[in-house]
Amino acid sequence: MSEEKLINKKAWQNTNVWKRGLAMLLFGFIAGFVRFIITMISLFQFISLLLTEKPNFPLMKFGQNLNTYLYQVNQFLTINSEIYPFPFAEWPSTTPEMNLDSVNESNSDIDNTNNKI
Repeated sequence: MSEEKLINKKAWQNTNVWKRGLAMLLFGFIAGFVRFIITMISLFQFISLLLTEKPNFPLMKFGQNLNTYLYQVNQFLTINSEIYPFPFAEWPSTTPEMNLDSVNESNSDIDNTNNKI
């Protein structure tokens, strides 16, 4: 019984656990902010589609990086990863795999839909 108390006492006194808890709290707030930014990007992209009938490609790349970052944060928050996300690691540089033909086809679908109406 005394060994069990000793093990529990050590877990509560472990400063690494408390540091991770504070980091999780911080990244929880950051994740909420990132979700808000992604929502704003999606609204801007929709407006861009309405006005120009094509997406904003630099914003697509930034949105992909934000999605990758949010994935890293969620992995950290759910303790599926021990790697601290940005700013403790590098910013994700994942670029979307864009098939320009499929983007052009989707734009032509929009054009065809507009012509049918």
